[in-house]
Amino acid sequence: MGYTPTLGVTYGGMGGEPYWISHTEAWKHPLLTAHVPASVLNPELVRVTKAPEEDYVDAVSAASAKLVSERGVPVSIGGHGQQQGLAAHWDLWSFVRGGWSPLEALKAGTVTPARALGFRDIGSIQPGKLADLVILDADPLADIQNSDNVSKVMLNGRLYDAGTLNEEVTGTRQRQPYYWEKAD
Repeated sequence: MGYTPTLGVTYGGMGGEPYWISHTEAWKHPLLTAHVPASVLNPELVRVTKAPEEDYVDAVSAASAKLVSERGVPVSIGGHGQQQGLAAHWDLWSFVRGGWSPLEALKAGTVTPARALGFRDIGSIQPGKLADLVILDADPLADIQNSDNVSKVMLNGRLYDAGTLNEEVTGTRQRQPYYWEKAD
């Protein structure tokens, strides 16, 4: 059993998704804009809803989740298909807003959900586990918002540049054009 509060859409007020949309310029995010067409991003992210800080309840829900975690219940980040590429990061950031340490938040996004779901070959970096991971350009333990500063992605032991999704070091595969990049 585990608990996934999904702070982006938490109940009782405005959740993490509207908080982070209003507190960041997500429509300018370099990786998001490289891999998602502007026609999808702009309507969702440019029209920002602002509210008083006390109306956002993601931190309140995260603080409650911390109490549950301290009593031994595995707590994980969650999402319902919210903002492509950023929703998981925003959940991590909201956990920290609610009093979690960056390390606790990162565990809620990696090893804790893997264990709660019964997966033994993912969730942490150890010999014999699958080599799917991200390489960051900055330390998320110093600032949790560095979690989205991704420079490389490793999938099935193959290393890709996060900006281009072209394979590096482990091979020479090139990303094929996205559907919106193809000529008619």
